[in-house]
Amino acid sequence: MEYFYDGTKPKKKEKSHGKLVVQQRMRLAMGFLHPLRPIIAETWLLQGDGNKSKAFGRALKKLMQDGIEGQYPEQYILPDRVAISLGLLPGVTIEEVAISEQLVEVYFSSNENPLSRNTDEVVLIAYSPELQMAGKNERTYYRKEEYLAMELPVHFADGFFHLYLYVRSAKGNQYSKSIYLGGFEGYRGSNRQ
Repeated sequence: MEYFYDGTKPKKKEKSHGKLVVQQRMRLAMGFLHPLRPIIAETWLLQGDGNKSKAFGRALKKLMQDGIEGQYPEQYILPDRVAISLGLLPGVTIEEVAISEQLVEVYFSSNENPLSRNTDEVVLIAYSPELQMAGKNERTYYRKEEYLAMELPVHFADGFFHLYLYVRSAKGNQYSKSIYLGGFEGYRGSNRQ
């Protein structure tokens, strides 16, 4: 007998090029943002209407729209276009980023603005996609200090990592758009931006 239909055999239907492109973009965006999920849930909460899952979904959508370049199958993420936080609170102006051994120091300035307060907190995020690790400064630094420092974990000594900075209000209900400070090699490697 010659079979013209067999329900036991899986169907081999090739996926369309468009579907493959979107799937790769989604995988790249999810892989990059997943370790940052707790931060994004907090900083994108207003955009997510108070829902953490919706907040992460909005951050994911923005990354897929603005932060991925290249043609399938060689698409890649542009870390400087990733928005760790998003909001109307005025940010700061970065003056200098210094890395020595395991210490990151950031010097910044802030212009007078009716929306900003001296008590706004400045948060530094160190993130290594290779290690799937991210962390933020433990001590609270304020806008008026114009300086912050963070000790890097030992894991970052050999790997490549990104630095992001954002400002949040003292009440924690308003955020600035995150600032990308650059990509750096660990202190056992050479710095590159």
